[in-house]
Amino acid sequence: MEPTNESTEHEEIIVYKRFSDAIEANIAKSKLDAHDIPCFLTGEHMASLYPGQRLIPFDVRLHIFKKDRDRVARILMAAERGGD
Repeated sequence: MEPTNESTEHEEIIVYKRFSDAIEANIAKSKLDAHDIPCFLTGEHMASLYPGQRLIPFDVRLHIFKKDRDRVARILMAAERGGD
């Protein structure tokens, strides 16, 4: 049985945002964790090993399920404005 487009979209994982700083990325992840939104980071260990490295940029990527992107946008925008 072939998956429907709807079920595929709900299961698809996307890179929602790239950060140049592992601390910023972890703060965003913590906000999403607090709202029970599944997410994970990649690249954070490389960025932490070489802080301030400008010659070879290391992006920390925040991954989420595609179905959660609107909710994630609202939560992270509210956090940037100083809300929760």
